Amino acid sequence: MPGTVPEKTQAQPPAPELRRDPITGEWVILAAGRSVRPHAPGGRVSAPAPEELLDQCPLCPGREELTPPEICAVREGGGRDCPGWSVRTLPNKFPILVSGAPHAGSEKIASNGRRPALGSSEVIVDTPLHNKPPWEIGAPQVKEMLEMYQERIRALKNQSRTSYVHIIRNHGRGAASSLEHPHSQLFGLPFVPPDIDSELDGFAAASADKAGCILCRMIGEVEEKGELVVMESESFLVFCPFASRLPYEAWIVPRSHQPGFEECTKLDELADLFTSFMLRLKKRLDDPPFNYWIHTYPLKDESRPYHWHIEVLPRLTTPGGLELGAGVWVNIVAPEQAAAELR
Repeated sequence: MPGTVPEKTQAQPPAPELRRDPITGEWVILAAGRSVRPHAPGGRVSAPAPEELLDQCPLCPGREELTPPEICAVREGGGRDCPGWSVRTLPNKFPILVSGAPHAGSEKIASNGRRPALGSSEVIVDTPLHNKPPWEIGAPQVKEMLEMYQERIRALKNQSRTSYVHIIRNHGRGAASSLEHPHSQLFGLPFVPPDIDSELDGFAAASADKAGCILCRMIGEVEEKGELVVMESESFLVFCPFASRLPYEAWIVPRSHQPGFEECTKLDELADLFTSFMLRLKKRLDDPPFNYWIHTYPLKDESRPYHWHIEVLPRLTTPGGLELGAGVWVNIVAPEQAAAELR
């Protein structure tokens, strides 16, 4: 009728799409339309945690007596368990794996499927500053943290019971961080964890089908198309994976083929790129909670090929029954869009 205002037509959200991880073969559901549904999770998983009282933080300099005796540290002037350090590694006060346990001499699996939880649980205090992660201090501090990661991997190679070293960082309460003071965690596992085993199988299968490393080929394809690239340097690339599991997931990878993270010799360049990316993540996503971890080569003899990388996963959505019960991830932000927003 004349004078009537036509109803606005809303743009239809893109249809859900299945994407397959090129390495593991696992399927991810890309459902960007769900980001506009009522009550869709978004933003922070939880509000920032209030600062612990500085005089109670066990990880701050001057309170070394509140922690277990340190394993190692970077410290000017020498000494142990005293101030002056820039990075410090401690046994976890609440370990999930222990170096000694009842019947520790027996590492065989009992008939009931039980064995002592032998391994390593360590805390790496990334910086002496209570409320500043290393990338907010600067690339030199990030480099010292990365060097400590490498040192601990090399040290644990000498422990016969350790098969894999998993290094992680939880940033923010929404990513399961229990202390505000910036710290990483290290787990020396007596087995190769399922996700790494799955990746190793994927690397092996891909190399059997086509010569060369699957991640090296992925790097070439990502660079050629460009839409998944976030940042790059001469030796490293940051990109959002084609089959990203969570919104704004990003991988930091060396361009040259390297199985183990401890083999990386370009830490100055990696620290610069890592610092720039983390600061960009904070700015573009309003300091989101996130987890990162290093996927690296197992410590034991391993015949399957591999290529180390760092995976960064912001925690802007809450996994539901499909993710937790079936292992099928649903991502509401297309990685192409995520990369464009992070560039």
